[in-house]
Amino acid sequence: MLTLDKITKGFGPQTVFKEVSLVIGAKERVGVVGVNGAGKSTLVKIMGGQLDPDKGVVDTHASSVGYLSQESQCRLGVTVAEEMRSALPGVADVEARLLKASESMADGQASKSDLADLAKAADDLHRLEAHTLDARIGRVLSGLGFELDAVDRLTDTYSGGWQMRIAMAKLLLQEPDYLLLDEPTNHLDITARYWLMYEYIPSYPGSVVVISHEPEFLNVVCERVIEVEDQTIKEYKGNYDDYERLKEEAYQRQLKEWEAQQKELEKTREFIDRFKGNKSKAGMAESRQKMIDKLEILEKPKAKGRTIYLEFPEAPRSSVEPVIIKNVSKKYGDKVIWDDVSLTLVRGDKVALVGPNGIGKSTLLKMIVNDEKPTKGNIDVNPKTVIGYFAQHQAEALNNELTVMEETMAGIDPKLLETARGLLARLQFRGEDAPFKKVKVLSGGERSRVALATFLLRPANLYLLDEPTNHLDLNSRQVLQDALVKFDGTILMASHDRELIDAAATGEYEVENGKLVLVRDPAAARD
Repeated sequence: MLTLDKITKGFGPQTVFKEVSLVIGAKERVGVVGVNGAGKSTLVKIMGGQLDPDKGVVDTHASSVGYLSQESQCRLGVTVAEEMRSALPGVADVEARLLKASESMADGQASKSDLADLAKAADDLHRLEAHTLDARIGRVLSGLGFELDAVDRLTDTYSGGWQMRIAMAKLLLQEPDYLLLDEPTNHLDITARYWLMYEYIPSYPGSVVVISHEPEFLNVVCERVIEVEDQTIKEYKGNYDDYERLKEEAYQRQLKEWEAQQKELEKTREFIDRFKGNKSKAGMAESRQKMIDKLEILEKPKAKGRTIYLEFPEAPRSSVEPVIIKNVSKKYGDKVIWDDVSLTLVRGDKVALVGPNGIGKSTLLKMIVNDEKPTKGNIDVNPKTVIGYFAQHQAEALNNELTVMEETMAGIDPKLLETARGLLARLQFRGEDAPFKKVKVLSGGERSRVALATFLLRPANLYLLDEPTNHLDLNSRQVLQDALVKFDGTILMASHDRELIDAAATGEYEVENGKLVLVRDPAAARD
């Protein structure tokens, strides 16, 4: 059992949680939801011992707890196999004892103590299931998309996203009693996501607590949902769809209770105003006033934020063919990423690139914006093309010393100030102080929302998007989706977000062996 008892936590003047209590039982599957910046990561870090509460008690009841953050990285300068085996140091220790005892036996110098050590080491190896370790390492790495030869490669040879997968694989191999995952799917392609949600988590022997903004993922893996909001938590039984239904039912019930009380209060106050000057009924009026004074007045329940329809700046109309990719090949050393690929984007096309991580989707986008050069071939960007490029790590480029509003409006026409305010409000930067927070104090999710705002406010007629929904909460994903559907320009995006692709893309290509394989022809959607 993992328990939090009356936890309070703040950062400077900001209180994140106030007297929050929570119990996670054995073999539970719990999802944690809430807008970016609500405190989801803080809650899970407290559960995992990464943060201490200001007040209250965390009790793991002698259970093991493993935590994977959004920024988890593996060691560098070691092979993947060495990093994975370091997840279970007890195995290496026992193997060393076994080797020492075996050497004593081979030298003919074995004592009774050596024989006892040999027997004990053999028993310990059996208890630790060391004979299955390599198979377990292979299963986890394979599930997360690694090739068979991955164990022999140095961790340094992998990109940051793949290094995070190694860190995840290492934690999964440990199989702690309580597995805490903070947005684990951000760096996973569709195949790895499905393995995690349909195979690994359902069969996991302990409890799993996962922060996620993906309804499909939460629907599959969760039996309970915890919502983090307004310095506290609310619990809902069931998966994500159940949570949404139960939350709406609770809202409607509370709204009816509030409306009924307001109606009764109005009648009572009318009676008081009418008869407080009447000698015969003044006592009754006074009695009813005392009744109101003692009454616990219900607060009006919060409704879902209303949809704000935004008018984004228009860019100059592009040419009929904003980008033409001709016979492009790209190699890193001997590794072929793209092999003689051609693609013409026609004005109004909204094309999605899908496929495993590391297959070259980001590289193609970088070549279009000239951040990388093709090994062979040409990419022609028409002079009338105005590119808006949303990189995979766009939030890292923000200026930490600016406020949210200053960063959003940097280089923007001042006439767009009201549009910027509306966009920030829809992205949950509400209240008088929110737009004036320094970027450096924002959570990772909040930074992603600022990056999205700055992107959407800049005029462009070609959007290039690289995993744009990573780190965005559900509300912000909807803002982006609405903007892309409404956008009258051209889009080329790399994404694993099936909901976004289905809603916004008019064409789709799968990247496979350095080629583009047509899945859905954008020509079919052209006027």
